[in-house]
Amino acid sequence: MDDHIQQAWQFYRNLGSPKFICAPMVDQSELAFRMLTRKYGTTLAYTPMLHSRIMTESKSYKDEFFTTCPEDRPLFAQLCGHDPQVIIKAASMIQDQCDAIDLNFGCPQGIARKGLYGAFLLEKRDQVLTIVKELKQNIKVPVTCKIRVFKDRKRTLDLTKDIQSAGCSILTVHGRTKEQNKDFVGQCDWTIIAEIKQLLQIPVFANGGIYTWSDVERCLQETKVDAVMSSEALLENPALFSGEIKDLNDLALEYMQLAKQYDARLVEIKAHLFKLLYTGLQIHIEQRSKLAAAKTYEEHLEVVIELKNKRADIPKEDKLGWYKRYQNFKQPQNNKDKEDDKQENIIQQQDLLLQNFDS
Repeated sequence: MDDHIQQAWQFYRNLGSPKFICAPMVDQSELAFRMLTRKYGTTLAYTPMLHSRIMTESKSYKDEFFTTCPEDRPLFAQLCGHDPQVIIKAASMIQDQCDAIDLNFGCPQGIARKGLYGAFLLEKRDQVLTIVKELKQNIKVPVTCKIRVFKDRKRTLDLTKDIQSAGCSILTVHGRTKEQNKDFVGQCDWTIIAEIKQLLQIPVFANGGIYTWSDVERCLQETKVDAVMSSEALLENPALFSGEIKDLNDLALEYMQLAKQYDARLVEIKAHLFKLLYTGLQIHIEQRSKLAAAKTYEEHLEVVIELKNKRADIPKEDKLGWYKRYQNFKQPQNNKDKEDDKQENIIQQQDLLLQNFDS
């Protein structure tokens, strides 16, 4: 076993050999959501995909889109791009705040085609390998990669071997092609992931085809991978990796507390709530409209609490308890003064809402 392989495994073990991974998701795997999933079994999380060129050109981009805290570890920061020097520069800006830099070779969206990154960059094998090699040589933390597969199995297997040789320490494989996207998603191919795991000497993570905890267990068993990564299923159930059934209304309230604590953006909050509260929003159309129109943190929180209290099986005294509990969210110390007025407003609004509850 050569030095690179030994170092890759030592790195993985030093992380605690994580098995349950929160995927990189644009506007969705932000700090607040990562911290929620960590509470319920996630053992490694990725940042949302960060655009290397924009990060190096914009003074505000990093502060807005890359946020973390000491408890947010282990953490991989994912970058996209096609210029090795730009990616190196971007990675250098954040490498001291994460455990690895992950390269996005898996995004299948049209914007990735236009920007020549993600799964579309896999068509340029030499460029991919150059990026991996040069990044590994020029940053202090390990380099990991996330890919999609080709229709041609041999081409996929050959490329993964080359990526390993170029210096990748952990490879995540989504078992779909870039063409399997949107209306043409199709079934995830775990058999190619199993072949890759058997072929490579570095740790391999599986991505795709995960909907339930039993899928997580089955994927680990059938592919023999070192870890399972989830995206969509984790958005719908942040407690997926706990293996337990949790009330999604409760999880939404917990998320809102973390969103306040870690200053999540409203676009992130709205997207998470539509996922978490999907079932209730199909029944309670008024709350669905209110959530769509919500423009402040307080308005989003109001919808969450209203849905929680519309549960037929919750006694009125418990409904009152939920309001009292969640109207007293702790404010970050540096924002407390400017948030006092907002907090007073939401308390007044919620007190008025209490008067309208059915007995």
